[in-house]
Amino acid sequence: MLSRPMILVLLGVLVAAAPAWGAGPGAQACAPAAESCAPAPQPQCVQKTILCPTLVTEDRVVTVTECRAETRNYTCTVYKTERQTKQVQRQCTVMVPEVRTRTEEYTVCRPVWTEETRQHTVMVPHCETRQGTRKVCRMVPVKETRMVCEKPVEVICMRAQMVEEPCTYTVTVCRPETRTCKVRVCHYEQVPATRTVCYTVCVPKTKTWTENVTTCRQVPVQETRQRTVMVPHQVQKTVKVQVCKMVPKTVSVPVCAPAPCCEVRARGVGCRHHGCGC
Repeated sequence: MLSRPMILVLLGVLVAAAPAWGAGPGAQACAPAAESCAPAPQPQCVQKTILCPTLVTEDRVVTVTECRAETRNYTCTVYKTERQTKQVQRQCTVMVPEVRTRTEEYTVCRPVWTEETRQHTVMVPHCETRQGTRKVCRMVPVKETRMVCEKPVEVICMRAQMVEEPCTYTVTVCRPETRTCKVRVCHYEQVPATRTVCYTVCVPKTKTWTENVTTCRQVPVQETRQRTVMVPHQVQKTVKVQVCKMVPKTVSVPVCAPAPCCEVRARGVGCRHHGCGC
């Protein structure tokens, strides 16, 4: 990619070389040589001066607005607190406890003991003899045949056997019986009585006292204060700026040679070159 300055330089070169390459006024056209003419001469280079765009850094003076701090005085209203103390008489009602006495009547339950005869039933144990049967293990002789030296022999052996037999046993049996006894019984009797009771009651009383009360009041006061403000000012400053300028530059440009003598003779004009045979 070509930069913008290089593109501008190339355009300047092409514009400067256009009159030499075209068929403009003052230019000599190159015509093809005839068969009997001399060969065409080689192109020549001429020096041309062109203007090339070039970026140049210049110092310029510009006006800039800047803000600078300035201290200024102003008057404002402020409120200050003033305290004022005065005596105020106050009055209130308070409840004062007071002890009093009174006589009360009440009923007392007094215990009275008496003896009474009462009957009650008790269970009295008695022993009784009863008849019954029981099972007894007894040893009973039994004859058995056993082999002794490969011979049967009858032997008598004892075996246990359960046998029932009569028996007598004693048991204890409880029988109910009614009996009489004397017991002490307590009865309560209500008896009137009196007593002195102390109790406390609250009695209202008025109390007056004097106390100091402080009140606050806001008072407006004018004060002068300072503040800092930013004030704009015009300032001249030198800044660097890039400027595009057209700078002259000498370049070599190829141009065509003059027309040969054959072309001049074909036009009916005498050749200016002597000795060429035209």
